[in-house]
Amino acid sequence: MSFEETQEALLVDQAFRYRGEPDVQFLPATRIPLIETEGRAFVSSAVFQFHDEVLSVITLVLDRDRLDYFSVYRSLVEQYGEPTTLDPGRSLWERGDTRLTLERPLSVKYVDVPTLDGMIEGGQVEEALDELTRDRFLEQL
Repeated sequence: MSFEETQEALLVDQAFRYRGEPDVQFLPATRIPLIETEGRAFVSSAVFQFHDEVLSVITLVLDRDRLDYFSVYRSLVEQYGEPTTLDPGRSLWERGDTRLTLERPLSVKYVDVPTLDGMIEGGQVEEALDELTRDRFLEQL
């Protein structure tokens, strides 16, 4: 999806409290646009990251009062099979050009692998997004 298409979809999606332009930011030390918004129900917050105006990374911080890691893991296994990589901190599925990661304490990340590989080929874009997501999570504690 393009940046504009994502904004339009978020405005009508009941899972998010997207307000429009105030939720649009840039990753620290880069000019990579992202949309950060609060969620509703099962999603506490979300970050949508773009590269060349195309959605490339979605990070959903899930509500730990309503969901638990094992339930989300079990649901993902039913939908996508056993993870490609499994360790105590995360479970990772790779299917074609998409990487899906379930991370502790409770977040889900969808990544367009070719786009992300191009973005981080000499930079630390994924680390910057992880730090931003981590900061937002800590603010919610």
